[in-house]
Amino acid sequence: MVEVSRKYVVFDKSMTSIVKGVAIIFMLILHCYETADYDIALNLENSLFSGCYSVFKICIGIFAFMVGYGYAFSRDKDWKYSVRHIKKLLIPFWTILFVFTWPICFDEVAHDEIKTLIYNLFGISSYYNYFSWFVYFYIFAMIVMPFVSRFIARCPVRNALLTISLAYILSVGVHECPAMLNHMGVHVSNIIENQPLLALFNSLMMTPVMVLGYLFASQHYFEKIDTQRLSAFWTIVLCSLAIVVALSLRYYRSAVMAFQLDFFYAPIVIGSIAVFFNKFQCQPLRRVLKKMGEVSVYMWFFHALFFTQVVRWFYQPAITIFSDINLVALWTIILTFTASWIIKTVVDHLSMKLKVTK
Repeated sequence: MVEVSRKYVVFDKSMTSIVKGVAIIFMLILHCYETADYDIALNLENSLFSGCYSVFKICIGIFAFMVGYGYAFSRDKDWKYSVRHIKKLLIPFWTILFVFTWPICFDEVAHDEIKTLIYNLFGISSYYNYFSWFVYFYIFAMIVMPFVSRFIARCPVRNALLTISLAYILSVGVHECPAMLNHMGVHVSNIIENQPLLALFNSLMMTPVMVLGYLFASQHYFEKIDTQRLSAFWTIVLCSLAIVVALSLRYYRSAVMAFQLDFFYAPIVIGSIAVFFNKFQCQPLRRVLKKMGEVSVYMWFFHALFFTQVVRWFYQPAITIFSDINLVALWTIILTFTASWIIKTVVDHLSMKLKVTK
């Protein structure tokens, strides 16, 4: 492998795309090897990840970390920035929802309650897109980060730790709120049935990882890693070992009292990816991961079509043309990437035309 002649890690927009590319592959592996969402039985004899696919749920922590990391580089940490980026997320989500989902189950949509439809528009309900939670989490992030970023700027490490602690305490409080109210005689549905409350709990639960990402970016922790201190051989060994150890630890313990241990695992995986691609060129792999990262949001919402119950009867046969689970996973990644790249290209073209028209 050709080495890169730079001393310290560079974590730019290209590296961000590479990390997101790895994360979206992890996500597709996670969902493809979860056999409960298939309508037909698949051949699992040679499954690569049959007993350990759950470790790839670290993708959630990676994306949450990258939300905070990316926010640190925003020039204007204000409401205009937040609104603009919320729109940028809703465009791919609503494209998948309006063009590919709702027309397939139109009868059900037409008879659904307005509240349910609104919940689905912002990911609070995942009925029409199994993996839509990122929508409400991102909206939550864009609402709180203007305040959080200003608070952290005063004393970065101390205030970041205070924010992380507060988010965890609030998440526990929100989770226990229905039980406490019911104990006092006030009837409230449990948190699983209360979709807005569940969305708030999940958002608060992932906030520590997001805040850590912001701290890492603002203090340039990754950029302080000297890539020339190790030889090429030891760089490969240590980066690979770090990722394997992080995933192995996650297999045995992913959370402690609702505190997500991706808080520790995600930075290890992200740092290992960054060090590796700052040490080596690996141009073919770099290009593939970068392109996947650029369309990762579209891939996120598009691959949900294959597993969301109300529409998978229509879309899932496209990936179950194979019976072997490994081929299904590989084909799903290829198909999802290709479709997402085409959809994003069309949407970007139409968006540009609308801007020119205005």
